[in-house]
Amino acid sequence: MNKEKLRYAILKEIEKGNRSFSHADFGVEDAVFYDQIRYLDREGLITGVFYADDIPYSLIGVEITSAGEDYLKQHSAWAKAYRGLKEIRDWLKF
Repeated sequence: MNKEKLRYAILKEIEKGNRSFSHADFGVEDAVFYDQIRYLDREGLITGVFYADDIPYSLIGVEITSAGEDYLKQHSAWAKAYRGLKEIRDWLKF
C-alpha cells in the first residue's frame, strides 16, 4: 500500500468536503489510517482533528492548510487517476 497515495486520497476527500469517511472506505487497517491522519496533522497539512486517547476520533472540523494544498499540487499527476472513494481501494494498490 502506497502511503503517499493514501495521504493524497484523504486530502482530496477533505478538499471535496467529505468528512465522514473511515479506514474501511479506503480498504486499509484502522491503524494505518490513523497513522496517516496523525501524519497529516503533525506535518501541518490538515488542522482540526479531534483526538480521543491519541486516536483520530472525529474529522468533522478538519480543514486543509496551505501546506496541504501544496501537497495536492505537488502530486497533481495523481488527480486524473483518482476518482473518489468508489474506486479508492484499487487505486491505492498501485
